[in-house]
Amino acid sequence: MARWHRVFRRWVLARHYRFAREALVPHFFDALTAYALELSRLGVPHAKEAVAALRELRTLPLPSFTGEVEDVFFSIEAQLLEHWGEEVAGALRRGLSRNDLDLTVFRAYLKDRALLLLGDLLRLRKALLARARAHFGVPLVLSTHHRPAQPTTLDHYLLGVEALLARDTERLFRALSGMDRSPLGASALAGNPYPVDRRRLAHLLGFAGPVEHTLDAVASGDYALELAAALALLGTSLTRLATDLLRWAEAGAFLVGESLAQGSSFMPQKRNPVVLEHARIYAARLLGGVGTLLALNHNTPFTDLNDHSTGVLEPLSELLEAGEGALELLWVALEESQFVEERLLSELSPEVMASEAVDLLVRKGLPLREAYARVKAALPGVRPETLGVEREELLHWMGLEGFFARREVLGGAGPRARAEALSEAERRLKEDQKRLGALRARVRAARFLLARGLEDPQAEEGQEGEVG
Repeated sequence: MARWHRVFRRWVLARHYRFAREALVPHFFDALTAYALELSRLGVPHAKEAVAALRELRTLPLPSFTGEVEDVFFSIEAQLLEHWGEEVAGALRRGLSRNDLDLTVFRAYLKDRALLLLGDLLRLRKALLARARAHFGVPLVLSTHHRPAQPTTLDHYLLGVEALLARDTERLFRALSGMDRSPLGASALAGNPYPVDRRRLAHLLGFAGPVEHTLDAVASGDYALELAAALALLGTSLTRLATDLLRWAEAGAFLVGESLAQGSSFMPQKRNPVVLEHARIYAARLLGGVGTLLALNHNTPFTDLNDHSTGVLEPLSELLEAGEGALELLWVALEESQFVEERLLSELSPEVMASEAVDLLVRKGLPLREAYARVKAALPGVRPETLGVEREELLHWMGLEGFFARREVLGGAGPRARAEALSEAERRLKEDQKRLGALRARVRAARFLLARGLEDPQAEEGQEGEVG
């Protein structure tokens, strides 16, 4: 008689096993190898043989789900039992719980995915800055409340978007720092009965350090909520950029590349900017993740997170995939499309410059309320005879060159201010690239050693001793 009911097999065991087999197996071997190395250092019998066994076993394909074992960990253990015997397989189980093992694996997997996403985000920021430099000083009119408002320049707009994405980057780095802590050695919840060095275990796995409190390590789960929240905020930023690009595409001011556009099955004149529509769809998916993660954690006892943590992992994996899709599609849209400069300024009119006329009258000594009312009465067209100023003076004051020259405040649309902002944004991006590179290098170095069953000779030495 089969041990597992077919419904339970279908919706729980087989589903989770399939996900773990496809996505988590390397991280299971990393965590188990680090743990075996630590037990070997402590002198646990047969732990050294377990390190060698794991090194060999990780090169072989893991069996598909058959129902004989319930998850990937027990599948690995079954092979250790079959090929290396009870003593080797048993050595690996000394003090180890699936609680700390699974949570370590989940964090390592999500950390890898978050590093990939951060790379995509930095690439999009780089593309925005490249476009800002290429279109430096190109004027355009931006809207507020869906109506033409004020002129600025394309580089000023792109730098504003990049500044928002730089904060999204920082939020993801903060979420990553929460994931970058290892639960290994916490055991079920009260701590390991063997004197394992949890800081050393974290170091071996390429984590910044351990989650220090053993119950917190296996019960909290806020690292997943922080990631979902950071992704939701990124999603809102990306949808706003996509919406603006779609608006410009509608006006013919942003011409999507041929390889990213689709025609109509009925209307031959259509060149639809569908890459932007799909980017917005992927970005929109990021917004709902926080609700899912909050619901999974809400009212869960503080000793029972591991029972639903695979349920946390799968939606987070889907969110990260959606984030990658949105970022890559927006990046390629910027790379393969063109801004049509003359179309960006199509909404320029005397009305758009009306606030400058108000400022001119105020500078001449008119009270602000009276100047505002007089300019409003002079619309449409801002007629100089109504304002009581010379036509040439008004035209000069309301020109784009003067408009930008008067806005040399920090972060403003003036040429010097924009140049300084661009230089600062490029510096900030380089710092973030270095930061990401250092994190990736740490993970790669740890993974290289673990795949070979080796310890980092620079790892902090703990107390040695035989453990029976």
